[in-house]
Amino acid sequence: MRAESGSLRRQKARATKHLLGLAFFVCVLLCSAAGLLSLPPGQNVPGLALLAQWDFEEGSAEGWRPNDPAHWRVVAKNGTMVYELTAPGEQGKIRAPTSWSLWTGHDVTSFEFSGRMRCYADPANDKRDMCVFFHFQDPTHFYFVHFSASSDEAHNIIGLVNGADRVKINAEPAGASAFRMTDVEWHEFKVVCDARSGEIRAYLDDMTKPILTARDRTLGRGFVGVGSFDDTGSFDDLKLLGVEK
Repeated sequence: MRAESGSLRRQKARATKHLLGLAFFVCVLLCSAAGLLSLPPGQNVPGLALLAQWDFEEGSAEGWRPNDPAHWRVVAKNGTMVYELTAPGEQGKIRAPTSWSLWTGHDVTSFEFSGRMRCYADPANDKRDMCVFFHFQDPTHFYFVHFSASSDEAHNIIGLVNGADRVKINAEPAGASAFRMTDVEWHEFKVVCDARSGEIRAYLDDMTKPILTARDRTLGRGFVGVGSFDDTGSFDDLKLLGVEK
């Protein structure tokens, strides 16, 4: 058998390298289409447009729809206007957050929702909370991020309400997620969702590292909002980027 020339071996090596590169490219395309690729922790979902932002400085909550208007108001606090939840709601037939106000007019799939929140509950209460809602379709079908002062199966979670009592869907084990809603100070939040992959990330104070992560495509679209499971507090400087349905 005649030995291969150096030129032929180089040609075969280049062809093999080309085929491997092509296979990798096809794999990336297929994984992306199937929603199997994850974004780096601090990276936003690409292609999101600014849909709305609200700082309540005009003294109005136009465009917001609370489940109980008597429990919400725009009020001056320390020199700025904020959107305040003044009283907790009552539990219904399913175990879920009791108070919310939805940002109407923007039914989104992928999104980034950010702002500031402050919880009024006594810091000695380690179950205190404020919530961010998303893909809200009706009072028994929505997701929420429960920012709390402790971590367990029900507190400091990403939750899904799908016609039944809320369930924890975030990947962090119960008791292992970082909780920071421990005082009456303002906290910055951000919730990011890639509807194609179902990837959900929730941030508090540190906008580069999520404290809660999940992957779920049960609902896929809906409104965003703010509120609480059973406490009071206020929200300000809200901003929504997203892809509308």
